[in-house]
Amino acid sequence: MELNIDKIIIHELVKQAESGEVELYLSEKLMPIDNQTEDLIQTLNDTFLSQNDLMHGSLSTPEDALFPGYLQELSENQFSKDAFVNFSTNTMRSLQETLQGVIGAKGGYLVFAEYEHFENKLLGIFLVRDREGIIFRKDQENQSFKLHTIMHLDTERLAMACRITLDKFQQNSGRFVDLIKFAKSQREISEYFTNWIGLDQPQTSKSITQTFMHVVDKLPLPIDEDTGQPMEEEQFHNQVMAYAVESPQKTIELDKFDEHFYGKEPVVQNYLEENHIEMDNEFRVDKGTMKKHYTYRASAEGISVSFSKNDYTSGKVSLKGDNLVIDCPQLIEKVMDMLENDGTW
Repeated sequence: MELNIDKIIIHELVKQAESGEVELYLSEKLMPIDNQTEDLIQTLNDTFLSQNDLMHGSLSTPEDALFPGYLQELSENQFSKDAFVNFSTNTMRSLQETLQGVIGAKGGYLVFAEYEHFENKLLGIFLVRDREGIIFRKDQENQSFKLHTIMHLDTERLAMACRITLDKFQQNSGRFVDLIKFAKSQREISEYFTNWIGLDQPQTSKSITQTFMHVVDKLPLPIDEDTGQPMEEEQFHNQVMAYAVESPQKTIELDKFDEHFYGKEPVVQNYLEENHIEMDNEFRVDKGTMKKHYTYRASAEGISVSFSKNDYTSGKVSLKGDNLVIDCPQLIEKVMDMLENDGTW
């Protein structure tokens, strides 16, 4: 298993959406680590890989929010088992205060886990709720089946999930907090959780990826190893897309990107410094944003058109006055074939 759990504890936040009252059920001991807890944390952690757009940020100072102060205490106590229990209960009590009197927010089970994933030491906090389901049970007497209603944990639709890279937290390096982006319909309620954690300088994967793609547009074209000449622009774009798709954990590390395309020369880093652009060395990629960056799509009055950025820069697609001109004989042939087969001509 690529994930190794060190500690896990679960508390319950008892709250109904229509009520402002908040109660806690606090565990006093860590849970044993077995196959079930391993499967649970694996499933919860995988939600960060399945989400396309996350919130990324750092933490406020302990003077501005309780959570960062409790996390600092945990770090100072070397992440001991007792310190981990205290950290989880203290942060639960601060969450209780945050949600007291808030109408609309619901409770659930708060799963706190310290674990290692691909050599990254992580702290995960997941708000999981019950979900009603139906199962089949054999009716031996009538040789048939009956339906039974059960309650189970809804691990597919988490109410809130936060993941902190602990090494970066201790070094105060970049945006070390990942937060599952809230649904628009629950924006105000979800902000209580981001305030509880003390998320600072938040950015989405989408906005970070957009910044990166605009930087890539300004970079010199790398040398093609086969020809010894600068790559064609479209070739470079395709290779950037391929590099992102193949990147582990949907992340790009700028120093490794430089090494891959430019060898020992820190081209990206130099450009960022010269143009005073702040970017973390490692960031989560929103691949949908990358694809849209290189593809133009538009539709109006039932007519749709799609073309690449290279199609436009090469003149294959152009604007002449109020007219859109597409210089593509193969496309004309296909349109003519369709019209002829349809009997229009």
